[in-house]
Amino acid sequence: MAEAPLRIAIIGDRGIPARYSGFSTLVEELATGLVRDHGMDVTVYCRSRYYEAHPATWNGVRCRYLPAPGGKSFESIVHSNLAIVDASLRGFDLVFVVDPGNGPFVLPLRARGVPVVIHTDGLGWQRRKWSRLQQRYYKWAEKVSAWAADWLVTDSRAMQDYYAAEYGAASTYIPYSGAVGDAPDEAALTRYGVTPGDYYLVVARMEPENNVALIIREYRASGVDRPLIVVGSVPYESDYARAVAAEHDGQVRCVGGVFESGALNALYRHCAAYLHGHEVGGTNPSLLRAMHWGAACVPIDVVFHRENVGPDNPYFGKGAGDLAAILRTLDEDPARRAAIGRAAKARADADFRWDAVVDGYAALFRRIVALKAAGQKPSAALIGETYRPALFARRAVA
Repeated sequence: MAEAPLRIAIIGDRGIPARYSGFSTLVEELATGLVRDHGMDVTVYCRSRYYEAHPATWNGVRCRYLPAPGGKSFESIVHSNLAIVDASLRGFDLVFVVDPGNGPFVLPLRARGVPVVIHTDGLGWQRRKWSRLQQRYYKWAEKVSAWAADWLVTDSRAMQDYYAAEYGAASTYIPYSGAVGDAPDEAALTRYGVTPGDYYLVVARMEPENNVALIIREYRASGVDRPLIVVGSVPYESDYARAVAAEHDGQVRCVGGVFESGALNALYRHCAAYLHGHEVGGTNPSLLRAMHWGAACVPIDVVFHRENVGPDNPYFGKGAGDLAAILRTLDEDPARRAAIGRAAKARADADFRWDAVVDGYAALFRRIVALKAAGQKPSAALIGETYRPALFARRAVA
């Protein structure tokens, strides 16, 4: 008799198809890949208000829709609580929870003996959009997640080290890929009045820790002629977002969210350089996407970006004139920009692959379930490394 497929639930993001965030893209790629490539039975819990239609399945993945009241501060927690209670009654073999902010609420699953894996995300307690109370909550939730989960997933080696040092918690490293959406729609560049190689690009949520205002200030100080295209928004009222939007003029073009993936990928592919100001931890999907399309990436200087892009890349600090000086140098050196872009793409192709991501999670989930069934506590020695991008890169070349 054939072995029954593992029944996996994924909780903590808006749902599928992907909506807005890097986590949503991970959930979509992971859920569909586990079904397609590994024969698993996967359910994704979706926030009903983000979807006009509520089909029972999407690309082979079961979708379960629950309400998400509470606004920007509480909708994730409320929806995740409802989903966790619901999932605890449905006999899943394992539940994967994204965002450690949801960690304190997994006890119903643990009480039922359901293995729980939590994705740690970045250092959410450092986000300046949160109040002091919210920041304290997210810091506390990290600690609780490290205790409450059967196992953790970290998306960067630096974050893996952080959880080990801060909480004595082992984890499995599995990042993302930047291969997202449709092929570049070259015609979309005309909408923004730019030509290939003749503009700079920022793609970010309009939140303080992404340093978009700093990038605009430095761009203006650099005196370069190529325009700066600023892509992004936030789904709520924000003084910071309004201040950034007020910078819009002929040189700085704040275009809001670009939700057509072909148009956004064209902007990544053809920019003179992609300027990345995200400083709150972990591997960032926007940076990987720029790398995937061969953009010359200039990130802010934090350990996570150095890990992703490599030591030989230019990085900027937050001091006045730092990024401006880099922009002036790169603006006059197209060969250097091209070399930076080629190196970024090569690194993305080798180290950040969806096939390896899905395979890594499938192996991890199987090992966690098997250890639970055997009455063994998961450990780094028993689980080992599951993310093997070199194996899949070799297959792609062959």
